[in-house]
Amino acid sequence: MSEVSLLTIAYTEDSLPIASLEQRLAAMKQWGLALEIANRGTVSVESYQQVEVSIAAVQAYLMHDFHPLHYDPEHRHQAICHVEETLTLAAQLHAPRIVTVCGFGHHLADRPFERSLEFFARVAGRAKALGVRILIEPLSPKRLGAMAHPEEIAQLMTCLNQPEVFSLVLDTGHLLDSGFVLADFLSTWPHPVEELQLKGRNSAPPDMTILSPGWLAALRTRPSVVCVEHRQPITWERFEAIAKRLQQVRIAWSEIKPDSHLSN
Repeated sequence: MSEVSLLTIAYTEDSLPIASLEQRLAAMKQWGLALEIANRGTVSVESYQQVEVSIAAVQAYLMHDFHPLHYDPEHRHQAICHVEETLTLAAQLHAPRIVTVCGFGHHLADRPFERSLEFFARVAGRAKALGVRILIEPLSPKRLGAMAHPEEIAQLMTCLNQPEVFSLVLDTGHLLDSGFVLADFLSTWPHPVEELQLKGRNSAPPDMTILSPGWLAALRTRPSVVCVEHRQPITWERFEAIAKRLQQVRIAWSEIKPDSHLSN
């Protein structure tokens, strides 16, 4: 398998301009992009099974409310249920991975590292059985009061010691909100990264600097997925400008011979 084929370029469905699902899927197909979708408990599997657009990942989106660091034990239990449901949904959609977080907010339970470790170790068996990988994304301290530094997530991966199940997401928006300089951080980050999400500060759409193909050469490890994600709405004109730049990223990727990459 060539390195070019290992790169999936995706866009989160929630970040696309307001339109029907059919229009959004048509745009993805036109630009050769995969889709990353959010599981809020209402996903219609049939709606996505009938289209020629691949699903790069499914986000366990309800972890904004139910997560392993929640102070309420019932919410922590619901987090297990939601992640297992998201794993099942991903398998039904032939999505190879789900995106999770350790927590959200600042009113948290004690022992955040230990609770995160116990939580993800518990759902590993379900992921293995379904053949779906679990990605863990570090948020910024603006979003989460613990486990917000990428190195803490890397340490969590080491303790889980199941690289066939777990991997890491890095998000440029959360890195910027954490005070990192992107070029410096990405060029020195030593750990495997399966997905790199592109957005600006405070969940803004990525500007053309973030979308520049130049940062690819600086990465020490090669992600399998590059995905645009943002919370602020955009027009179709802005989307097309981003999609054009993503095509440049795809071309630049084909010209890079990385020292290492992730195999799925």
